Amino acid sequence: MLVIFTSNKQKPNVTIMKKKIFPGLLLMAQLLNAQDYRQTVKGKVIDKESHSPVAYAVVILRNSTFKENTITNEEGIYQISHVPVGRITLEVRSAGYQSIKLSNLEVTMGKELIVDIEMTERVVEIDQVSIKAFNNKEKPINSFAPVSAQMFTIEETQRYAGSQNDVSRMAMNFAGVKMSAETTNEIVIRGNSPISVLFRLDGVDIPNPGHFGDGSTTGGPMSMLNNNVLSNSDFLTGAFPAEYGNTLSGVFDLRMRNGNNRNHEFIVQTGLMGIEAGVEGPISKKNNSSYLINYRYSTVGILDLLGLSLMGTAKTNYQDISFKLNFPSTKIGNITFFGLGGKSFMKMYDSERDTTKEREQMAYESDYEIDILNDNYSGAVGLSHSCIFGNSAYSKLILSATTIANYNSWDSLSIADREPVLEYFSDFKRIKYKAEFFINKKFNGRNTIKTGISAEIRKFDLLDSMYVGSIHAYRKLRDFDGDDIFSRIFIQYRHDFSDHLQITIGFNNLLQFSTHNLSPEPRAGLKWEFLPGHSVNFGYGLHSMSIPVEIANQEILQDDGSYIKPNTELDFIKSHHLVAGYKTKLFQNIRFKSELYYQYIFNSAVGINTGSYSLLNHGSYTTIDVPALQNGGRGYNYGMEFTVEKFMDHGTYFLSNLSLYESKYRGSDGVLRNTAFNGNYVYNILGGKEFGIGNQNGDFIKKLTVDGKLNWAGGQRYSPIDLEASEKAGTTVFDDTNAYSKQLPAYFRIDLRVGFKWTGKRSSQELAIDIRNITNRENPFTIKYDTETGDLKTLGFGLTPDLYYRITF
Repeated sequence: MLVIFTSNKQKPNVTIMKKKIFPGLLLMAQLLNAQDYRQTVKGKVIDKESHSPVAYAVVILRNSTFKENTITNEEGIYQISHVPVGRITLEVRSAGYQSIKLSNLEVTMGKELIVDIEMTERVVEIDQVSIKAFNNKEKPINSFAPVSAQMFTIEETQRYAGSQNDVSRMAMNFAGVKMSAETTNEIVIRGNSPISVLFRLDGVDIPNPGHFGDGSTTGGPMSMLNNNVLSNSDFLTGAFPAEYGNTLSGVFDLRMRNGNNRNHEFIVQTGLMGIEAGVEGPISKKNNSSYLINYRYSTVGILDLLGLSLMGTAKTNYQDISFKLNFPSTKIGNITFFGLGGKSFMKMYDSERDTTKEREQMAYESDYEIDILNDNYSGAVGLSHSCIFGNSAYSKLILSATTIANYNSWDSLSIADREPVLEYFSDFKRIKYKAEFFINKKFNGRNTIKTGISAEIRKFDLLDSMYVGSIHAYRKLRDFDGDDIFSRIFIQYRHDFSDHLQITIGFNNLLQFSTHNLSPEPRAGLKWEFLPGHSVNFGYGLHSMSIPVEIANQEILQDDGSYIKPNTELDFIKSHHLVAGYKTKLFQNIRFKSELYYQYIFNSAVGINTGSYSLLNHGSYTTIDVPALQNGGRGYNYGMEFTVEKFMDHGTYFLSNLSLYESKYRGSDGVLRNTAFNGNYVYNILGGKEFGIGNQNGDFIKKLTVDGKLNWAGGQRYSPIDLEASEKAGTTVFDDTNAYSKQLPAYFRIDLRVGFKWTGKRSSQELAIDIRNITNRENPFTIKYDTETGDLKTLGFGLTPDLYYRITF
């Protein structure tokens, strides 16, 4: 159950003409009745490259029954009042710029709609200028990304069935993306390990933003990225521009929105995911400064505190906070201070309950785990200062600090005497301090350059050990307290031959001081609209990623009882990305997009001794007890992606895509194998419809919404299980000589969401039910040895319903 309350302390903006008393009263009644279902739409229009305001741009707002025009002031600010609730289209035109058309914007009661717009300068002669409207969702926000990049709206995380208001789960609907496992929001992009995904928030590379996750992964069961504070953002899946570094597979380039700089607004939300409170408003109306704060606390945790535990002796709890302070009009430039933090805790004490039936569904590495404790926290804060230089350039300095800490322990029963012993213990802390500066210069409408430099200090405190039953003793895995320094320089240049032909070239250089590893990385891209509505694009990039610190500091026990660290000098893992794509419009608001890609990975970490191990197979369910490693492993991913998408229009949208791919690797034994993430195919189709039920003066005030999704994908890869060895060991033992040669059955899931929205005089409400896996198919996500029966057992999840209610006023 989800309940949202928002409040907007705003005086009605009603203008009453001076007429005779009785006609005046009649007019007042009419205007006040209209005001009941009217809201304000406002924002700022800026140049995309220089961030300077676009003054006197024409802003056109319309829907089926309403149309209003205005122009921006000298600061690029516009405002339109008395806008009827519902879906609107916003179009912006300015001489010398490509027109922008934004569809599917929803106006609701209780909260103003703030839409900031970035315009791209047109590259044509004066006598050749023609006005053409573009749907902004067709282009990424980053103008240096010609391939494998897509802008997504925050509304999509709220609208798509099964997305759970989570940007990662929403991205699973895009071509080339597959979920890592049902229990986590980690994603597999084009066959790559999920540990190679980069999350960036307002220019700051942040640690794992998932609750109950750890520093070596990129997700967890719950996301601490709250979509109530995020703005439209980019998602990139290959051949990234030069400004992105230390990543191999994908980038979430996320933006946090600014608070309302004119009116104080509040939000309170409660549901199964947590109890949430948010507030935003002006700090100084004179300077247009604003604040935005949002806090969430686990509903399950509150019930536990009240003695109403839903999970017996198991305890789970999480909380997170997001904030942003924006000062856009200071004498020294624009200043923002922002942050994100979260804490999660889980305790599962099997020793305090009867787990006979529950163990049949447990998916842990060991069949004898009885007590598990998991305590995590992570956070990031950033202070940015930007300056605009005339109408051609802007610079930004970002100072940031991030941290993530994980404490884990679990007990098992000793094979020797069946007494509880501490099987595994870890206490990891990571802190990073970073300074980054870049400048973006637009020389003219054809030439733009962006260059930057960054330096970061990373501090680590890693300690863990595990119990080895065969020797009845503990073996140390890591005991490292140290630091490292990374620096990066990048430059990227874009030349627009015309509005239809652009090229980008760039260069990124990553340096790791402790190992003296240096990675010069060229990047390039091209986009060509060879016919009206038909374009091709190409991209190339050399990309690298440093070895995870827990892998680099793995300690290996020698026969004489001593330990060595053989992995501290490992070089970066590197890969070449090649992408070619084609886009066209099939009909109005319907586009077709396809991409063909090839990724060659080299210098991967593999075992020193001959074997099948490769770091390319690491994910959430992979042990971090690794052998002595060396660089030299290889792999490749290649595939084709096809997407047909209809943007929301007249209450209808759909998205359909098919991804066909192969993901292979070679370990130190030289054998070509499937990676753990080679599912071979993913097919998604989703869509929705809003049905207008009632109307007020021509505006629908009641809507029935239906959204559905179908996901069909190749099953998870796994290594065969050695039954004889598993019986002797009393736990699951895999046959690594045939690593990932087996595949679980195909994944098939249908999600359905049905909602009802209605608008009152001062509020908007929504009641909906979201059913994930409506067919109740138990999709297997792992397989293990069953110590009770001596057979193999697959584990999966079935139907999961969610009912929620939302009110805004």
